[in-house]
Amino acid sequence: MFGSENSSIISVLIADDHQLVRDMIGAFIEAQPDFDITPVPSYDEALVALESGKSFDVVLLDVNMPGMKGLECIETLVQKFPKTSTVIFSGSASDAYVKDALDVGAKGYIPKTLPFKSLLNTIRLVASGEVFVPSSFLSTAAETGDEVNFGMSANELRVLRKVCAGLSNKEIARDMEMTEVTIKMHMRGICSKMGAKNRTQAAVIALREQIA
Repeated sequence: MFGSENSSIISVLIADDHQLVRDMIGAFIEAQPDFDITPVPSYDEALVALESGKSFDVVLLDVNMPGMKGLECIETLVQKFPKTSTVIFSGSASDAYVKDALDVGAKGYIPKTLPFKSLLNTIRLVASGEVFVPSSFLSTAAETGDEVNFGMSANELRVLRKVCAGLSNKEIARDMEMTEVTIKMHMRGICSKMGAKNRTQAAVIALREQIA
């Protein structure tokens, strides 16, 4: 499922020029049994790591570090390494920048202020192929009138619509020919992206926003 030699391990490349960020977040993530971490301080070194032959599931890419030239660099990673989920990792990315990054293929935006435990779950979600953006970004997009499906993937939207139709996770799994574990993972992603506390609240929001 994942790109490392051990399919149960999620391989993460952290590209950030702040050593404290690399050390703190890297040490925390590395302590988890299902993660392998490679930290680098620049965009150029991120490219070297990606071209080294080692497969990475996720790249956490700081937008303000040596070698970064905006969206051009993000698009390069997306095109050269399509099997790796490239994610903006920043404490100051604007909503417009995030939207443009998603448009060129980034798999989401993870704020550096995200709690460590939430960070782990978010990386796992992105490694599975889903897209993550924080609920605050979605709220802003809604206020400005941008068309938003809360950053959900096609499968997440399918799951959400079946939830709105009253199906249980087991029924959805059977209907979509997926495992119940996968459906639960999709539900976690749906709730996270919609800012919902549970599946019921997610369904209410979906019906209100007319996306289900």
